[in-house]
Amino acid sequence: MARKKRRRLKKSVRRGCAVALAIPLFICLFHLLKAIGNLGSASDGEPEPELVTAADSARLADMGERLARLLNNPQRIDSSTISVEVCDITTGRTVYSRNAGRLVPPASCMKLLTAVSAMQFLGIGHNYTSRVLTTGEQNGPVLCGDLIFRLDDDPLLLSLEPLVTAVSQCGIRRIEGNVVLELARDDTLRAHPTAAPWDIPYHKLPILLKGRGRIEHDLRYLLQAKGVTLAQGRILPQHSGKGLAEVEIYRHETPLVDVIAPMLIHSSNIKADALFDHIARVGNRWSLIDLTASQWLKTTANAVGGNSEGFIINDGSGLSPDNRLTAHFLVRLLCYAWDNDDMHRVLLEQALATPGHPTRRGSLLWRMTAPDYRDRIFVKTGTLTTCALSSLAGYARGRDDHWYAFAIVNENTPVAEGRILQDRLCHTLLQ
Repeated sequence: MARKKRRRLKKSVRRGCAVALAIPLFICLFHLLKAIGNLGSASDGEPEPELVTAADSARLADMGERLARLLNNPQRIDSSTISVEVCDITTGRTVYSRNAGRLVPPASCMKLLTAVSAMQFLGIGHNYTSRVLTTGEQNGPVLCGDLIFRLDDDPLLLSLEPLVTAVSQCGIRRIEGNVVLELARDDTLRAHPTAAPWDIPYHKLPILLKGRGRIEHDLRYLLQAKGVTLAQGRILPQHSGKGLAEVEIYRHETPLVDVIAPMLIHSSNIKADALFDHIARVGNRWSLIDLTASQWLKTTANAVGGNSEGFIINDGSGLSPDNRLTAHFLVRLLCYAWDNDDMHRVLLEQALATPGHPTRRGSLLWRMTAPDYRDRIFVKTGTLTTCALSSLAGYARGRDDHWYAFAIVNENTPVAEGRILQDRLCHTLLQ
């Protein structure tokens, strides 16, 4: 009996050892197959980055030296307060880096992360959609059923008037059923508690970000103004008529890109924080994962290829002075977007501010006015005057047609002086 127990014990030990050896072998095999797959996909898909020639190396070294001269002794600025990184996208090499791994408030350059996350999780073709529907039948001017307003949290829909006008144009003058107001967002959009509340003023919010009370008030007023009476006299928050056929009488759609462009070009805090919340709401619905908006953005940070440890993401606008990112991450984010053809096209052709352009100067107004900058600089600006901080991140095209991704953050520096240095950095990249 004891001999059998010893044999069983030896057999269990051998099995355990076999498993212990098999696990690392399996892991190695997995990584080997993954590497082989990556090599195959690289040969079948996009070409590998071009080899760095001797001429490229000399050019990059010269660019690095000129950037070092500029940033080692910046006029009237403490060089230790500057975080900067420049990467040559064409060759994939870092040209210059100083304090690039230091965690700093990104100010409005945080909107770059919001924009890329939205395009990644929602899809570039995503639309905000608001609809007006009816149930039952319409007998002349009387709707013998319910009227449903199913509204998205669209930051570009400024009034409910187009929706109510559509009801009036259908000839509806009396609603015998219920009026239902289904909202994607019931509460009012507010700045993060760590940010100044006046940076998102209530009077400038579009109607769908003002909260249910105000939306319902406006809806009642507009229905009355169009001569539509409510037999029930009340507006319900949710439609209870499950199984009833719904007929759409009006649809309003706003493309995601139409929100991203003014958010970046004009640095709209309202649109950025509205999109920040929208990413979490729609992303949660699609993925069935309970993630907050800040976790969605951190997921993007990890996908970009950097370490998000220590990152603090309180909002999508960069208003919170407690936000923390790095200049290195902002450059990685820009390179990540560049490698995606659709994101690249949106940022370069529609959404980033660029000097000299009649409609896309945005927050660059009165900056980089020389002709050399036109069609060669595409950026997002950032400013936190309460922290004496300014930032700039984006793309620059050099004279040799090489593209650069760069980010610079000036801490504890007068904003005007910081902007002068940033403009000089851009001018150096163009040479």
